[in-house]
Amino acid sequence: MVASTFVNALKKREQALTTLGHKIGPLAVSMVQQNMDGPFKANAPLTKQLKNNGAKPLKDTGDTRASINYQSQGDNTVVGTIKPHAKLINDGGTLKPKHSQKLAIPVNKQVKQRVNAWGVKKTLRQLESKGWKIFFRPKAIMGRAPPGAKPFGLKIKSKHNKSARKRKDGTYSENAKGVFYVLFYRSSGIKVPKREFMKLYETQEKTLTRIIERVLEDKT
Repeated sequence: MVASTFVNALKKREQALTTLGHKIGPLAVSMVQQNMDGPFKANAPLTKQLKNNGAKPLKDTGDTRASINYQSQGDNTVVGTIKPHAKLINDGGTLKPKHSQKLAIPVNKQVKQRVNAWGVKKTLRQLESKGWKIFFRPKAIMGRAPPGAKPFGLKIKSKHNKSARKRKDGTYSENAKGVFYVLFYRSSGIKVPKREFMKLYETQEKTLTRIIERVLEDKT
């Protein structure tokens, strides 16, 4: 009788350990996601302009937050994300170009949205196909729009920077020029501050420990 009771208790404990990861996993994911709310060092001015949520660090499209998940196998539960950039924004470091001499950073949200859809090279090729002249400078990529083109990028402030007027017949002369815009800032590297969110704080660990103890007690 004692042996039977012991075996039953052992089975219950084994079942508890098997399902424990799936009970604490979602909670641990939620805790890590909450950590992304900060507080953290404020974003740089340009970053605030480009991001959907402006001044809030680690908030833009929500993809990184949504990608955080857990895996549970046996008595081991791991929380993480498949996003390659997560390590950089968590640990901090320097973002450097991989396939070009310099990084191309959109000057405003309008350009960023186009780049998100097409990429930098395709965006520039598309502009050229519409008559834009593209110029690479050490610190910027600039473009002169064809006469009458819609604004795109950051217009260079100058009283001479304006589009040519149409002739009386509604056309432009062969030498007519449009407005000059800055499209991208160029940089050899961008420093990303450390914003550690992929961790559990002491209070969070204590909460999980209490839950684990409660689950195991219920199964004994």
